[in-house]
Order: sequence, then C-alpha cells, then structure tokens
Amino acid sequence: MSVYFRVLAISSVALAAFVPAVAAGAPSKPLEFKLQFTDNFDGSKLNSRIWKRMERPAWGGSDWIKHMSPRPDLSEVKGGMLALKGVKNTDLESDARPYLTGGITTKDLLNMKYGKVEARIRFKGARGAWPAFWMMPQDSPNGWPAGGEIDIFEYLNYDNFVYQTIHSSWTKVHPNDPPRTNNAEIKPDAWNIYALEWTPDKLVWRVNGKITHTYEKKTGAEGEGQWPFDAPFYIMLDMQLGGAWVGSVDESTLPAEMQVDWVKFYHLMRGKERISEFKSPKRKAK
Repeated sequence: MSVYFRVLAISSVALAAFVPAVAAGAPSKPLEFKLQFTDNFDGSKLNSRIWKRMERPAWGGSDWIKHMSPRPDLSEVKGGMLALKGVKNTDLESDARPYLTGGITTKDLLNMKYGKVEARIRFKGARGAWPAFWMMPQDSPNGWPAGGEIDIFEYLNYDNFVYQTIHSSWTKVHPNDPPRTNNAEIKPDAWNIYALEWTPDKLVWRVNGKITHTYEKKTGAEGEGQWPFDAPFYIMLDMQLGGAWVGSVDESTLPAEMQVDWVKFYHLMRGKERISEFKSPKRKAK
C-alpha cells in the first residue's frame, strides 16, 4: 500500500472514532414550548371537545364547590370571551343554596402531562369572591393531597395580588422545602396573562410573562410524595363565593365575575421530540 493510501486509511479510522465522540458529548437541544391550540371563546357555546360546565357533585360540601351550578348564564360565552359569575340565588324553591357560581373544566375531555397553559383574565371583584385557575390529577388513587394540586392562581375579594400554590403530601409536612406558595401582584381590573410551565422537574408560574413562582423536583424525596406531577392533570376555571378562607359574602357587591379572553395550550418539545401529552380517555393522544 502506498504511503498516500496508508495515511488516508489512518485518517478515516481516526475520523470515525472522533465523530461519535463529538456526537456523544454534544449538548442536548433545549426544552421549549410550542403552541398547540387556542380557545378564543368565539361564538356562543363552549367548545365541547375541551370544556364542560361544572356542577356540585354528591360530595360537594367543600367551600370551593358548594355553590357550583351548570346553569348556562353563569358560565356564558359571549362577545368573544367567557364570563364566569357568582350571583345571589333568586329561586330558592328549586335550589335552596343562597348563591350560585359558574365554572368549566377539562376533566375527562382533555388531560395534560407537562407542557404549558396560559389564560388572559380580568376580574370584577366582590366581597367573598374567590375565582381560580387550577389543575387536579385525572386519577388520584390515594386521594387529596397525595395526587397533587396546582393552583395557577386563586384570587380573593378585591386584592391586588393572586396566590400561586401547590398541594401534596410533602407540602403538608414541608411547606417551605421548597416553598409551596407565593403571592404575585396584579392589576385586577385590567387584563393579566397567567401561565404555568410544567416540565418533568419544575413548575414555573408567570404573570404577564414575568416569572413569579417556581417549584422544583427535589432529589431524594421521590418516595415521600414531593413530586406527584408526573401524571395527567385536568384544568378548571371557576368562580367561588364564600368560605372559611375568603370570608363571608357581601350580597350588595354581587355579581362577581371572572372574564376569560382566551386559553392557550402548549406542548413541551425538545427539538422535534414531544415530551408532553395531551389526551382524553375517549380519544387518542393529540
């Protein structure tokens, strides 16, 4: 073999060994959120493939749901937005509850595991009003709070801030390791954009694009219920009135209202690889 071909052969072997080494050591592509779809609440009806109206279940003694009603005027789609209302009940013969509230949920229709959800919202406050944008696990065999809860926000009365919180078995014992809650300032009468970014190791809350709270997966605490967020969750937007936390209702300040301009859903991606899942028990993954 000539010197030329011996050098070429050696160079080819060296190159073959070098290329996999470079590829193996190359940094992985960053995670990013890609918009999947937007519900603009156009028309006069809820998108029934995504949402259904909430109602008080048989166990509905909890403060947050005891006044929930599927009455259409309490969760009304009109003028390009959704209006969720809390009102005084004027028909006590058919329903003895003093107040009625509206809410919508994706439960059993659209569950998500990882990804991002955000909504553009404003409030008409009232004394005793308690609107919320939050997530619960589709399946929770060990009950609450073991299955986890993600409160994208809860808003009380006329406050100029919202609460951003998670609940789990771990947070009941270790509420500050890491901190489970934060208050984020808002302008309640103006439109604000609330977002949750959910990856396999972190939850990040944003208000108007600014990071306002972060909750990270804690190494070594997997068996203690610190991170129950590797399972599908559904979404709720609802108005609530009264209760031990928010206090009594001042009927003269009703109706309370939460207006939702739009809700956006994003997949979590790494390059072309989809990390998140959006699916329904009745449909294939989207």
